[in-house]
Order: sequence, then structure tokens, then C-alpha cells
Amino acid sequence: MMQAMAGDRPLYAFDLPGFGASFDPEPHDATLPNYAAWMLEATSAVGIARAHVFGHHTGTHLATEMVAADPGRFLTLMLNGVAYLTEAERLALAAEVRPAPAPDPDGKYLLEAFTRIKNLYPRFEPHLIHEETISSLRAHRTRALTLAAVWAQDFPAVLRKVRCPILATTASDDVWRTQFERVFVDRPDAERAVLGAAKFYTPEIDTALAVKVVRDFISRHPEGR
Repeated sequence: MMQAMAGDRPLYAFDLPGFGASFDPEPHDATLPNYAAWMLEATSAVGIARAHVFGHHTGTHLATEMVAADPGRFLTLMLNGVAYLTEAERLALAAEVRPAPAPDPDGKYLLEAFTRIKNLYPRFEPHLIHEETISSLRAHRTRALTLAAVWAQDFPAVLRKVRCPILATTASDDVWRTQFERVFVDRPDAERAVLGAAKFYTPEIDTALAVKVVRDFISRHPEGR
């Protein structure tokens, strides 16, 4: 999506702590408010005073937390793949969080990571699955911390604090497709779009439509409201 939108405006993508080239948070610090504070610090460090923010799956939780914490900074909030869950659903998922398999002499953990990522795609995408598997392996110590932080967040309560225009989108076969409809019960003001089949990977697989929807939304709300 960023490559497709490269000429539109300045674009930034920060590595979440525990992923990419970012630092690994201490377990006791791994909460969504802290992740949001770290990302807000990063946006300040590069001089971003006002911005449209886009979050994808885990990023929807983080982006919403950021907008709620610093509403004056953000013009719009765009969310793709929203896990709009009840407390009981969140607690059930939190109970299932397990550390990623540790490196073993036979390299079985490599196959486990590859298989998990491959199963998140609607079809075999060699390059994308390879890149995502590498990213997953980098985060094998921190992925469980991030998931635990996500399921500890009362996402509907945080979203209710948001006052800028909201766009919520989903792949037609996203794992959270059914829960997606709940967003508009609590936030009937939010705009919506159902995109093509891509499971977890709309930005990579349904790029053209996702970019069109984002561009159209920003064009309607160039300065927020």
C-alpha cells in the first residue's frame, strides 16, 4: 500500500517494539498504552504534528489507542481487520496465548512458523509468506507479549473515545468478519468497506482496492473535522 501511495503524501511505517528493528520491551511494560506512548514518541521524533493513521489487525488496537491518547495529532483513524470482541471473547483468546516455539536442534520451530504464516494466506504467495515468516521469527520472544496486550485492551471502550472520522474495513474472509459488524452498532458514524478475499493480508493481496478506499476516505476528510 505504501508503494502504491508513494506520491500522495509523506508516509511513515514504524516497527512496533518487539518487531523489525525496534527494541524488545520488558514483559511488565508490554501494555497497549505503553506501545501507544512509544509510537507517539517516535512520531514526535520525526516531526509529525498532524497525520492520518492506518492500523491493520494488531495495528488497529494500537492506532486506536494512539488516537485516544493524543486526539489533537490525528486527522482520521483507519482500521482494517478489527477484532471487536466482548470481554468473554477476549479472555478466552488471552488464555490461549502461548510463547512461540523456541529454536530447537532440528529446526522444527522454523517449519512451525512457516506453516502458521502460510495458513493465514488465502493462497500460496511465496515471496510474501517468506518475508512474513522471517518477520515472525524475529518476534518469537515478543509476539506473545503483544497478543496478551491486545486481548487485555477493552477495544470498544477505547474506540468510543475517538472523535475524528473513522473508517473500518475488512477482507470478505477475514477471521473477524462477523465481529466487524459490531463496530457500527457502537459507532454508527464510522464509514465502512468490505474488501476482497485476503484473510489477514488485505494490504498485500487486495492492495489496489484498499488504496482506493483509503484515498477516497482521506479525500472526504483531508483536515479531519
